[in-house]
Amino acid sequence: MHGIGLQAHWNLYDPALDDIRAAIEKYASLGLQLQLTELDMSLFRFEDKRTDLKSPPSELLELQAERYDVIFRLLKEYREVISSVTFWGAADDYTWLDDFPVRGRKNWPFLFDAQHHPKPAFNRIAVQNS
Repeated sequence: MHGIGLQAHWNLYDPALDDIRAAIEKYASLGLQLQLTELDMSLFRFEDKRTDLKSPPSELLELQAERYDVIFRLLKEYREVISSVTFWGAADDYTWLDDFPVRGRKNWPFLFDAQHHPKPAFNRIAVQNS
């Protein structure tokens, strides 16, 4: 085995950055290349059952931008062992997280909104890498 893929279906709160770092370091210590696959960032904790939001509140979009920013800063620290990051979609108009785990709930997990415009998270990551 030469590498391993980590499915990265994360949210604004979990997993903790220390847990992500520990996983990266563990796989790296085994001499494995790591790929983050299926990256998305739900606005909701898994146990959050609310369905009241019809559009993403700006405060949650800012938390999402901050979360993507700190995660990508962490990933850059390990760029010698992380060979790729793949998102599990492109824009918020189509995501498997709509209706999961809560039927009837919209989610906004990506870097581009439903009209395919960059969200604050995209801008944070783009600035970081320019």
